[in-house]
Amino acid sequence: MLKRKISFVTYTIIITALILVVGISCLLVIQNNLMKDDMNLMAYKKLTQEVAQIRRYIVYDSQKKPHIDDGFYDREDDPDSNEQIYVFLQGNDGEILDGEVPEEYADNPDISIRDLMHIDAGKVKYFAVVRQGRTDKEPLKKTSKYKICVMVSVRDIESNYSELLYKSYCVIGIVLIAFVIYAFALRKLIAVPMGSLNRSIDKSVDNLDFTENLEYDGPFKELDMLTDANNNLYRKVHQELERQAEFNANVSHELRTPVAVMHAQCQLSKEIAEKNGDEEMLESIEVFERQTSRMKGLIEQLLQMSVMDNENAVIAVEDVDLLDVVESVCDDVEYICKKNLKFTYDLKPTMVKANMNHIVIVVNNLMSNAVKYSNDGGNIHVSCGVKNDSYFISVRDEGRGMDKSTKEKIFESFYRGEPDRSAEGFGLGLSQVMQIARYYGGIVDVDSEPGKGSLFTFKIPVNAE
Repeated sequence: MLKRKISFVTYTIIITALILVVGISCLLVIQNNLMKDDMNLMAYKKLTQEVAQIRRYIVYDSQKKPHIDDGFYDREDDPDSNEQIYVFLQGNDGEILDGEVPEEYADNPDISIRDLMHIDAGKVKYFAVVRQGRTDKEPLKKTSKYKICVMVSVRDIESNYSELLYKSYCVIGIVLIAFVIYAFALRKLIAVPMGSLNRSIDKSVDNLDFTENLEYDGPFKELDMLTDANNNLYRKVHQELERQAEFNANVSHELRTPVAVMHAQCQLSKEIAEKNGDEEMLESIEVFERQTSRMKGLIEQLLQMSVMDNENAVIAVEDVDLLDVVESVCDDVEYICKKNLKFTYDLKPTMVKANMNHIVIVVNNLMSNAVKYSNDGGNIHVSCGVKNDSYFISVRDEGRGMDKSTKEKIFESFYRGEPDRSAEGFGLGLSQVMQIARYYGGIVDVDSEPGKGSLFTFKIPVNAE
């Protein structure tokens, strides 16, 4: 039994999805890092420019305290800027001297002169630049009595990247949609035709019919090559089956005459031995006669199967009443049965257009099989009729039954199941029944469990030609 393996299409989709997820994740990480660096650079640039502007508007009162001139606030705002920039002067002791301060900034008065730093004012994060307090006309000093503080919220800076993020997520969405379409297309172009080819192959194997070529009209060269290879295999298998059928037919025909002569000579020798009263010779002749009878039956079965395998053979059909045929064959089987079995019947008049000999073979094989594997005191129930648009003949026994592995092989030619079943028969009976069912477009169902008997149901469609 083949191990359960993952589908090639599923494997391809999973690997592609993993590559896609890893690729998108890497791109998002790289984008976030670039955005973070660019945000820091943008914030630093804006804030340092604001520091240079405010130095032009710092003035001192009579007590030498600095404040921001109103002209600073009267400037025209940058039309491309949506950020709210906080500018204020703070003494070295933390006192706010002038300007606008963010809410809750008083919780973080301790700042130092740096190029760019992050400050938390309550729940809001800010970029901040702190410079030495002086006007643009004052020279740079080592110490100053106040500091120039410029702050902007991180959220305002991030808003400048909202369009970039929107476009990025749109691209990711488009890629994911394209991947889903790709997955469905791959499944439709590969998995669906592969499944169809597999079902066709299974059907051909189950029916042993290799005459119908597989078809594939998709775009992939590999599947086309696989289809051609299977069709070539079909042709060779069909040729071998035809040669095998021809060989069986020829051998059967060649053996038919000498076996018939041997059987006739057995009967003649038996009569002579009976007249002479030679018991030892009579016993030997009876053994020889039984074996020639078995060989004659085997040859007849092979001939019948060869005729049905021949597509050009013309098999005569007629209106056959299943009730009459089943009743007649069952009477013969019941008469010669040496076991203590009870036979029950549920037979309904059913006219079927078929070959009389075929129906006789079916009933005889199913009944012989039931008798062979039934125990003394068991019951055999036989029925026939019409059900669900099918003609049927069913035989139920209460014998030893069979397991699942045996049920899968019982219709194979020359298969005789367990070793203790090999005393009688050649393993062709059920194979012949299935062959006849398939000839009429039907099937043989089997319901069996070990120790609980078996139910064989021969079914052919009502509209069978």
